[in-house]
Amino acid sequence: MLRILTLAACLVIAPASALAQTVEPAPPSPAPTSAVTITITLASDVMDKVREVNVLLPRGYETGSQRYPVIYLLDGGVSQDWPNYSARIREAMDSGAVRPAILVGIATEDRQNELTARSTDRRIIRQWPNHGQSERFRRYIEAEVKPAIESRYRTNGDDAVIGESAAALFIVEAFLRQPTLFDRYLAVSPSLWWDRESLSKNASALLAAHPEGDRQLLLTIGDEGGQMQSGMDRLVQALRNNPPKGLVWEYEPRHSETHSTVFAASAIDFLSRAYPVQEPVSP
Repeated sequence: MLRILTLAACLVIAPASALAQTVEPAPPSPAPTSAVTITITLASDVMDKVREVNVLLPRGYETGSQRYPVIYLLDGGVSQDWPNYSARIREAMDSGAVRPAILVGIATEDRQNELTARSTDRRIIRQWPNHGQSERFRRYIEAEVKPAIESRYRTNGDDAVIGESAAALFIVEAFLRQPTLFDRYLAVSPSLWWDRESLSKNASALLAAHPEGDRQLLLTIGDEGGQMQSGMDRLVQALRNNPPKGLVWEYEPRHSETHSTVFAASAIDFLSRAYPVQEPVSP
């Protein structure tokens, strides 16, 4: 049984540490402002350990009755992307660039284990012998994280997930293999080279099995080249050939950005498309 052990409010003031990526980038720029974070520790039965989830509520939440969409940020630990991007996203909401939403940071611990599928590539097996439990991490989100958030806060049933690199690979895999997990999938420079591009090679078959439903998929990539780009090109072609009914999707490469800058350049833009202040995008 899911057990919520601790709920503590803390002030996030530290600059973000280097983003932990499949390809190691430079550290992001310091967060523009600090933001009050609620940190929840979950005793996860799925992951068999205590896990960290961070929450940032929209301004005015405590005094109102409105329900809000939820934005899930992967690699959302306090030593990961959370300090920088929770502040950036709060600033975007305050400025009117993004509709107010509940922001939830899902911390990762072993990224290759939690964000990737099992590979048959011997090089991957040697380098990351513990990789390949992305399906378990999806179950953790579905069975434990989302119910904890939905039972505690005023959510409206509209969920987005955003992440970069290995986290974006996880997002693309979740979209293809479990499309009902979220309503909006925002993937920045996904590591589609993983397992010799097997996910993109299976994209057409997986898309053909998608149920009808209103969903949104936003994709971008930096100046990656190689298997990162060829995997993305194959995924985009599969979407063009067989888009699931009800899917709204966009692909906008950002080849002027590097692997270490593309998330900062894309995150707020993607969120403003997912949750514009005016004329909300379906669903």
